[in-house]
Amino acid sequence: MNLGEPLVRGVGLRGALAVNVISMIGIGPLITIPLVLGSLHGPLSLVAWLLGALLALCDGLVWAELGSAYPRSGGTYGYLLEIFGPLRIGRLLAFLFVWETIFIIPLTLASGYIGFANYAGYLVPSLGSSPLALKLVAAAVGVITIFALYRGIKTIERVSVLLWGVAVLTLLAVIAAAFAHWSAHLAFAFRSAPSMWGGLRAGLGPALVVAMYDYIGYNQANTIAGEVVEPQRTLPRSIVGAILLVGALYIAMQIGVLGAIPWQRYVPLADGSLPPLGQHLASAVVERAFGPAAGIFVTILILITAFASVYGLLLGSSRIPYAAALDGLFLRPFAHLHERHRFPDVSLVVMGAIALIASFFTLDQVISALIAAIVLVQSVAQIVALFVMRAQGVRAPYRMWLYPLPAIVALAAWVYVFCSAGSSAIVFGLVSIAAGAVVYVATRRAAP
Repeated sequence: MNLGEPLVRGVGLRGALAVNVISMIGIGPLITIPLVLGSLHGPLSLVAWLLGALLALCDGLVWAELGSAYPRSGGTYGYLLEIFGPLRIGRLLAFLFVWETIFIIPLTLASGYIGFANYAGYLVPSLGSSPLALKLVAAAVGVITIFALYRGIKTIERVSVLLWGVAVLTLLAVIAAAFAHWSAHLAFAFRSAPSMWGGLRAGLGPALVVAMYDYIGYNQANTIAGEVVEPQRTLPRSIVGAILLVGALYIAMQIGVLGAIPWQRYVPLADGSLPPLGQHLASAVVERAFGPAAGIFVTILILITAFASVYGLLLGSSRIPYAAALDGLFLRPFAHLHERHRFPDVSLVVMGAIALIASFFTLDQVISALIAAIVLVQSVAQIVALFVMRAQGVRAPYRMWLYPLPAIVALAAWVYVFCSAGSSAIVFGLVSIAAGAVVYVATRRAAP
């Protein structure tokens, strides 16, 4: 990523908002509602969505200020280099961010593959009764994605517009179907007070992990900030606007689903797997309201959304290790381009292959590992970078409201989310970072 390379600033507020919203929605909320309800039962699940929106907003203000101060493409990669400078710590943090990206993106891709397989089970019911068959379908989608991208491509603008339209249309269809035969008694039936508060204490952390998985993406416009018009104003507005819009949709869909079908019927089973209804909940809600034909139609929209999102994600993210390698800040093989079609083939194949492996784990395992990998090098390091930037006397064109309160809230909340991800995910996050540090030291010593 050449941070000094001039780019055409052609993305306005509407485009930046669309980029953020489309990155947040995808298939995520359509496959994770059962997971949230598995941790926070009934209407208590709304707490996770509300607190998730608050955390996203506080963290989004960090992104907004950093993006206005350094309006260049690259996001966290560029912020760490700019703030910590060319010193070893800055280069190390930038390296670790790209290193973690090699794991974060495949985990995100795997969640999309798993979601695709789950909803394919609505069209082919025999899949829903075979966990192995679902995993094989998920892996097959991953293979198809790699092959679809293993070629030259100039633009994905049309794919992005299609994804935006289909994703929002699908959510609106599910919300409308949920409220078609909605029951307030069913939606807001609390258990007894001791059980309610005990459940909140026990389940908030895991539920918030899943909710943050659904909210992530509100910062996507920052990664293309070098092409954003008036980024000092556009980025903050696009971040806040996306969080408010998507948060409203998520909460409306959760309330609607709670009042449409008893939540006990689609939460995870004892072994962590989802029952058939939980695998394709949105399709079942639409079928119940509007009939089987509507259920099939919405399922097709969901499958389009799932594939388009993983297609665009792997396409764009495969350029991150490649760009860092060109800068001399990452492993040299990732700078390789396909001889004929001139795309970063090594980066594409490595990230795609890791995603195939991850698709054989359960959805909750993938999400927990994903969040654990994001928190330390991106979320926490970036918030610390904001404090350092302020201490250095850099005055960004946009300055967050009520500083430093939002940054402190975001930092504390991210640490809480990390600690709630589960021991396996925490170990994965720490070990992957430690491995990255070892690789960094080894490559620096081997460099001429």
